[in-house]
Amino acid sequence: MEPHLEAGFLDRLKLAIKESGGPKLAAERTGIPLGTLNKYLAGTSQPPFNNVVKLSQSLGRSLEWLATGEGEMLTDAGQAPPPVRAIDPALFRQVGRLVARVHKEEGVRLPPDALLGEQADAYNAVITRAEDPADPAELEALLPWLEARLRRRLQTAAAAPGTGKRPAS
Repeated sequence: MEPHLEAGFLDRLKLAIKESGGPKLAAERTGIPLGTLNKYLAGTSQPPFNNVVKLSQSLGRSLEWLATGEGEMLTDAGQAPPPVRAIDPALFRQVGRLVARVHKEEGVRLPPDALLGEQADAYNAVITRAEDPADPAELEALLPWLEARLRRRLQTAAAAPGTGKRPAS
């Protein structure tokens, strides 16, 4: 006989996982294998109580709400994992073109993976600097700042080799 999850619980679990960054991140936070978590989400496997507790704690949701739908949803708004913001593809492409152009103009050649890493770092710098990361006009207005910052870093690295490079990770 297949396990049966109460529909409300399954909906709450799906919502909590989605709002907390998705199944992969939830699996990392809880230590529950991704395959097991996906079985819960598909409704083909019932999580044991200890895994419901782990999910509740790691997703910042109250155990009572997750299990029954009663009470407050969040354990503490300050403790809930930050929402994951999706990458804006248009801005990411714009930043990528800027990063590639500045590197080319400064005579710096990078392998594709390194260039993609620079693009991701530059994108994150813009998002972090913005007062409202959801405002496209503000993000676009930050691109000249990003270009100046990147150019300065590359010029400093060229002028004094070894000073502008990132530490090995």
